[in-house]
Amino acid sequence: MRSFYKLERPVETVQFRRTKKTALHHLLVTVAGLAAGLVPISALAVPGDLYEADSSGTIFKFTPDGTKSAFASGLNPRDGLAFDSAGNLFEGDSRSNTIFEFTPAGTKSTFATGLNGPEGLAFDGAGNLFEADSGSGTIFKFTPSGTKSSFATGLNVPVGLAFDGAGNLFEADSRSNTIFKFTPSGTKSTFATGLSVPLGLAFDGAGNLFEADGGGGMIFKFAPNGTRSTFASGVSPYGLAFDASGNLFVADAGNGIIFKFTPDGTKSTFATGLNGPLGLAFEPTIHQLRNISTRGFVGTGDNVLIGGFILGGNGMVNQALLFRALGPSLTAFGVPGALQDPTLQLFNSSGVVIAFNDNWRDTQQSQIQATGLAPTDDRESAIYATLPAGAYTAIVRGANNTTGVALVEVYNLNGSP
Repeated sequence: MRSFYKLERPVETVQFRRTKKTALHHLLVTVAGLAAGLVPISALAVPGDLYEADSSGTIFKFTPDGTKSAFASGLNPRDGLAFDSAGNLFEGDSRSNTIFEFTPAGTKSTFATGLNGPEGLAFDGAGNLFEADSGSGTIFKFTPSGTKSSFATGLNVPVGLAFDGAGNLFEADSRSNTIFKFTPSGTKSTFATGLSVPLGLAFDGAGNLFEADGGGGMIFKFAPNGTRSTFASGVSPYGLAFDASGNLFVADAGNGIIFKFTPDGTKSTFATGLNGPLGLAFEPTIHQLRNISTRGFVGTGDNVLIGGFILGGNGMVNQALLFRALGPSLTAFGVPGALQDPTLQLFNSSGVVIAFNDNWRDTQQSQIQATGLAPTDDRESAIYATLPAGAYTAIVRGANNTTGVALVEVYNLNGSP
């Protein structure tokens, strides 16, 4: 399965409009015949600065060229650094059992207190902050307003946290040498075992999970199906973070170094002379993808409706997106021969199916309704996903090999000015 398709038929109409829902530009591309051609949209931005939680009690900021400056001091950080979609930095201050929040300008405030060894931090697509509370063996969830609840308990020194594109939370359980996976509803399963003090976790744009194996001095790569391979060895890894270009940055706590690995594994030194670097996080960069769609005829076999796009920036945490496949509701807009029962598949750049939906109420109903963009006909399809920067493809087919005209849409729910 290819992830991107060139425009094989001429574009007949290109129209820009502004929607009340997003107050953002909406690109509507209508193509003749087989719509194998939503023009891939690249929303690339300059990579953000890298922030590092140093055991010296300082958060350092590094520009893309490696220029270092102190962002905040007088702290007790571990590996817990995470940005929200507005660019505010959150820090798990382990010895004071506090989560501090810093505005982009560096203004500090207290977000949460009374914790027990806050370690990893991660935001979901809805803006909720998840905290690995290593002392209590709990993962706490904080709403954007700061309301706290227990998401998972009974863990054995949870450290690293990371969300995949489907909104599942992965946790590095350092004492049990396990990575656990939690669905958005909290259902727990074992993703990987037999590790040696798992610490930092990070997903790349293709949905591969990278793990800092502190006891073994390794970085392991896990494919979406759980297949494990060795990405790097001979390091003392702690925090992990990906930049917008897919390069992996590794906090080598034992040697006071931040290493940079290209996607093919080539290693270089990004920064030296640090004092126990632990957590890493990239400052969000602005995504320019807002809302894209294309309409065309859906046939059988390979004659499907294909929407390919590239989500750039460095992920804005993970971007919350809504994908829709509309058919029956098009009739009300005067579209003849509308597809009466569209299905929707979402693929990553490796051709792996991330999600599938036939009738939108069958799965993720509450999440889809909360966006205010739920389809008006129950036979239409929708997928809610939180995705890192990368390349994706949405494919529309007709259920039971039915044919007709359909519309595929992608909405960026995080938005930005």
